[in-house]
Amino acid sequence: MTRFGVLAIVIASLAHPASADPIRLRADALATTASPAGLLVLEADSEVRSGLDAEAVVWMAGNTALDDGASGDVLVIALRGRTESGRASGQVGRFVSTLGALRPIHVDGASARLRLPSRFDLEAVAGMPVQTGLTMSRSWDWYVGGRAARRLGEWGSVGLAYGQRRDDGLRSSEELATDAGFTITQRDDVGARAAYDLVHGGIAEIAVTGSHRTKSLRTDVYATHREASHLLPATSLFSVLGDVPSERAGTTLTWKAAPRLDLIADGGVRYIDELGLELVGRARLRLDDAGKSALTGEVRRSGVGDDQWTGLRGAARIALPYALTASTELELVIPDVDRDTGRVWPWGLAALGWERADWQAAVAVEASASPEYRSRFDVLAQLGRRWGSK
Repeated sequence: MTRFGVLAIVIASLAHPASADPIRLRADALATTASPAGLLVLEADSEVRSGLDAEAVVWMAGNTALDDGASGDVLVIALRGRTESGRASGQVGRFVSTLGALRPIHVDGASARLRLPSRFDLEAVAGMPVQTGLTMSRSWDWYVGGRAARRLGEWGSVGLAYGQRRDDGLRSSEELATDAGFTITQRDDVGARAAYDLVHGGIAEIAVTGSHRTKSLRTDVYATHREASHLLPATSLFSVLGDVPSERAGTTLTWKAAPRLDLIADGGVRYIDELGLELVGRARLRLDDAGKSALTGEVRRSGVGDDQWTGLRGAARIALPYALTASTELELVIPDVDRDTGRVWPWGLAALGWERADWQAAVAVEASASPEYRSRFDVLAQLGRRWGSK
């Protein structure tokens, strides 16, 4: 365990952790490591005392031989403070900065937010980009960013953001971004965001969305353009294959067919040098009123040209006695063209979570095969405890 890992545990022991999702543990991981890997999560986002809170997430990895090269990395370890009125807040440590439509960035540094009169908000962040392996020779690596936003009553807001990153003193990325969201009526809203790459001179991401809701049906329309720099970490085989630089447009229909049954249809087109169809059908059945137990099934058709594929997904989450929750997910991808990487690419996750009083724990195993790995096996683990009371 590194010094950062020890510090993460010390701060977590002083804080009041919030419960974390025991099912999709990888959602907290912003880096991937050689398998098998373990994720130790110690979170806190409630009050330690008035106006102060903390969180810590430790990423631990090693190989099957458990040799001396095994190490631990800290993903997030931050102290946050705020005034009682909520008009000013800030944090210092290691965290993920998200300013409007700018690309998310993992930094060691500080950020602050001010809520000014006339419904103006100001945000700023400065620090050093995080590098794998806790590399310390980063004297000339830094990132600065800021965002100004205006809240428009109860029905919307607009914002403008700027961010610049330098590696070894040289500008490696620079973006100007804008975002806006508006509620037209109680049933209709629209949103848009765009980021412009000032280094390479082009749109890094642009997205426009709109939604309309009735009692049992929600309709969403969307159009996006995304470059590689704005792709997020993959959390499953479907996202590995589906989240690629492209233009995409389509519509999603969500129908509440029964009190516990949702049927979802997503149809659209994607352009990657040529057009391809994107079709998704999904059903989600809650087995109890609270949704603690649920079954999900999905069929997907995606890809362009010779890279088209059909995917099947099944998932189950079952609440068990003794505060246990079991879950499993299975994906099967069948590529149209066999390139000696297998006719079927499987991905599976099985997890067992436990939560009682102030303690939470979970363990999961993940196995997959894909064009990148003929086989991969990971083990993820989570442990958390609450201190104090709200």
